[in-house]
Amino acid sequence: MTDHYHHPGDGRGRRRVLVNGNPVDCAIWADTQRGLVCYAPRPFKMKRNSDEIYTRMLRGQVTVEPIND
Repeated sequence: MTDHYHHPGDGRGRRRVLVNGNPVDCAIWADTQRGLVCYAPRPFKMKRNSDEIYTRMLRGQVTVEPIND
């Protein structure tokens, strides 16, 4: 298991994803080592002729912080 790759099903709890200090909603995965975040912009859209959600990629200084509920 790599500590720099984060996704919802990795079992490490809820986290806040920041790129260059700005929060990212609906992050699908984040790689802090490579500085990449894949997210789904709102409103959600489907790709044409596919069952996949349209996603975007952000690059920069990625920080992942735990959310304490």
